[in-house]
Amino acid sequence: MMRCVGNCARIARVIALLGVLVGGASVTRADATSQNLINWGLSTYNNTASSLLVPGGNGLFAETASLNGTQSGGDSGYSFVWPAATQMRVYDALVRIDPSTYTPILKNFSNQLQSQYWTNSGFGGYRSGVSSGATQFYDDNADLAVALVTAYQLTGDSTYLFRAESTYNFVMSGEDSVGGGGIYFNTARTFKDSAATLQGARAGLLLYQITHQSNYLTDATRLYTWEKNTLQTPDGLFEEKYYTTGPQAGTISTTTLVNFTAFGIEDNIQFFKATNDPSYLSEAQRIASRSLTRFFNTSTGAINDEGYWAFELVNALDDLYGVDQNPAWLQSTQTALEWLHANAQDPNGHYGTLWGRGGTITTDFSTWNLNDQAAVAESYLYTGQVPEPAAIGMLTIAFPLLLRRRRAK
Repeated sequence: MMRCVGNCARIARVIALLGVLVGGASVTRADATSQNLINWGLSTYNNTASSLLVPGGNGLFAETASLNGTQSGGDSGYSFVWPAATQMRVYDALVRIDPSTYTPILKNFSNQLQSQYWTNSGFGGYRSGVSSGATQFYDDNADLAVALVTAYQLTGDSTYLFRAESTYNFVMSGEDSVGGGGIYFNTARTFKDSAATLQGARAGLLLYQITHQSNYLTDATRLYTWEKNTLQTPDGLFEEKYYTTGPQAGTISTTTLVNFTAFGIEDNIQFFKATNDPSYLSEAQRIASRSLTRFFNTSTGAINDEGYWAFELVNALDDLYGVDQNPAWLQSTQTALEWLHANAQDPNGHYGTLWGRGGTITTDFSTWNLNDQAAVAESYLYTGQVPEPAAIGMLTIAFPLLLRRRRAK
C-alpha cells in the first residue's frame, strides 16, 4: 500500500486552514500538494513502464517509444546508461514511498545495470551502452554513484554501497593534474567537465557521511576547489568545460547549464552537513538565489530548460529547503512542477525534452524518451516527499498577512 511521506493529509488541512484564516486568499500553487505530486509521479512512472520497458529485458528500458508501439534508439535495444541512471533515481524515490513494492524492483534494476553495463576492464565503471565497446563517461558514472549511495541509505543493503564505491573509484580515475585538476567528460579526455567534477564531489561527500573515511572528504574538497577556481562565474553559476586538447586547449566554455548549478548547490549542502561550516550553507543559498533568476520563467514560474538536467535543480532546491526551511525554495519547485503538469504533458501523459521553453503542449508526441519521462517522474516524486515542515513554511508566509488584515479592521 502506498504511504504518503510527510503526512500529506495534515499538510492539506493546514493549507485549507490558511485559506479560511486569510479570508479565502489562495495559497500559491496549492494544487502542487504532496499527494498530488506523488500521484503525478506515479502516473508518469506507470506511463513510462507501459511503453518503454523492454519486453523480455528483465526490467531494463528502451531509449525511445513511439505511438505505433515500437521502441528504438539507445544501444542494442536498450537505453543508454544516462537515462538509466535517472530511472534509478525514480526507483529510489519510489522506495521512499512504498518500500515493500519497490525495494525488490530497485534491486533487480541495479543488478541488471551491473550485469549489462558494467565492465571489469581497467578501472571498471559503467559503459554508456550495453555493447562491449561503448564509451565510458565519467559524468554518467557520477550520476550512478549518487543513485547507488541513495539506494544504500534507503535500504541498508551493502551491495549498493560496494557498487557506489566501485563506481566512485572509476569516476576518480578521470581526474588528473592537467589544467590544475578536475575530472574529464569521458575516457577520450579532451576536456574537464563540470558535471563529472561536481557530481563526483557530491558522491564523495555522501560516501564520507556514510563511511567517515577522510579520503572522500579530501577528494571532494580538492574537486570543488578546482571547479570554483576554474569554472565558477562571479554570480555563482558554473561554466561547462575546460578544454585540455586541440586549438582551444587552456580555455573554458561559456555555457552555464542548469544541472551544474544544481550540483553546486548540492555540493555545498553536503559540505555543510559534513563539516557544519556555515559558509557552505551561505554559498548554497547564493547559488540557489541566482538560479531563480537564471533558470525560471519570471511570468509562469516554469523552469525553462531541458528536463533531463532541470530535475537536478528541483532536487537541489528541495534539499536546500530541508536544511534552511526557507519556503522560497520549495514554493519555486512546487510552482514549476504545477506548471509542468498543467502545460507540458501531451494528451497521453508523455513529456518532451524542454520544460518551460517548450511552451504549452496540445497534441500527441509521436515519440518520447526515457530520459525525459524519468526526469519528470523523479521531480514529482521527490518534491512530493518533502517533509511536513513545508506546512510550517506556508504558515510563515500566511500569518503576517493574517495579522495585517486583522490590524486593518
